[in-house]
Amino acid sequence: MDFTQLIILISLLSFIFVGLLVKKSSTASYSDFTMNKKGLNWFVIATGISMTFAGGAAILTTASIGYMFKWYALIDPLALMSGLVIVLFLYNIYKNDSGTTISDLLSAHDKKLTVLIGVITSFTFLLVVAANFVALSKLLVPYFPDINPLLIKFVVSTLVFSYVFFGGFNSVTKTDILQYILIFALLVVPLFFFLIENHNQLTPSFVSHQFVPMPLDYIVLFSIPVLFTPLSQDVNLRIKSAKTTAHGKIGLMMGGIFYFTIALSVAFVGIYLGNHNIELSDPEQAVPLFFKEHFPTVGFFAIIASLSAIISTLDSYILNSIISVSNDIIKPLSKSENQASKNIKIASFITYVVAMLIALFFNKILVLTLTSLLIYISVLSPIALANRFNLSEKKIFIGSLINISIIIIAEVLALALSPKALIYPLIGCFVMLILKMFEFVTARR
Repeated sequence: MDFTQLIILISLLSFIFVGLLVKKSSTASYSDFTMNKKGLNWFVIATGISMTFAGGAAILTTASIGYMFKWYALIDPLALMSGLVIVLFLYNIYKNDSGTTISDLLSAHDKKLTVLIGVITSFTFLLVVAANFVALSKLLVPYFPDINPLLIKFVVSTLVFSYVFFGGFNSVTKTDILQYILIFALLVVPLFFFLIENHNQLTPSFVSHQFVPMPLDYIVLFSIPVLFTPLSQDVNLRIKSAKTTAHGKIGLMMGGIFYFTIALSVAFVGIYLGNHNIELSDPEQAVPLFFKEHFPTVGFFAIIASLSAIISTLDSYILNSIISVSNDIIKPLSKSENQASKNIKIASFITYVVAMLIALFFNKILVLTLTSLLIYISVLSPIALANRFNLSEKKIFIGSLINISIIIIAEVLALALSPKALIYPLIGCFVMLILKMFEFVTARR
């Protein structure tokens, strides 16, 4: 076993140790499993927000986006920060609502609508979990060439899954702190010193590498956090777990700043490689290549930072998936009441199996991540709008089914709709507006 392999194993074990070290969350209720009743301070909230979103996409794919599209890579972090500003204006809505999931927030009474929202949110969370299973494999396989890639994916994902299952929200928040410290120390700080020492050499005299403008469809997709963040289950849970309102609001904004700093750092890596005409067969390997070239003695820094980022998002979305499947699907469909513990166990099994199957058949991190965002925003944005218009939950359910049917038909027929990330949500909003007008006309009669 070489030094890099040893460091990777030690890092993995440290995450598992910290995750399992905390007091086990109670599964007597969904809120016990998914929230911290003692209250979180602003720093814990900030690291949680930044680490939830700074996963495989922020480390592995933001660098590749910079390599292809240059500073367009900053659209995502800017959109996230804009979304957090919206959350600040709606802060009391999250704080005063007693629900633990987005389905609770958007559907208070209608069982069918609750299950529908639960299916959509659960599926999108599972896609993100699968994307990070793939990211783990892509990151670690080159450093363990003698081990079967499927075995690596299975073992590491199982270890992360275990501490989430036993520790719940408490484990996720504690590991977020460790992961943020590692990412900041091993990625952001080295890149900062690299900029200082090489500032006179950062502008090349000749660039043959072709940067291209980001397509409109991608621009809209990477702008989705403006809407996704206010509908994020993580934001909802951390606001409810905040020690005070001040801690909650400061934590949200600092989380956005933490995330932006990380995204800016890795975007620079991709842009730097492009400016210096480095050819990459796989742009998602930009960060490891950069560190191997410019920090040869401590190249493992990038690996540990990337590993921390992937696991940070993985554990958060595993938790999201478990609670969404158990609270929004199994619970409403179950005939028995007060079986949170049993439902959480069943949901954990479903989450692990389905996410692993998706990861085995689809091996693209960015595709899985963007697909999850597209589905989430296309269905939930119209529902949120309908709620603001006080449309009845029965009509919201009908409108959602119509919206989903239109999207499925468009995909099956391969209609050239662009940008989908804008058109699909607008179709859903248009359907809800028609139903609201019909409800208004009917009421006047």
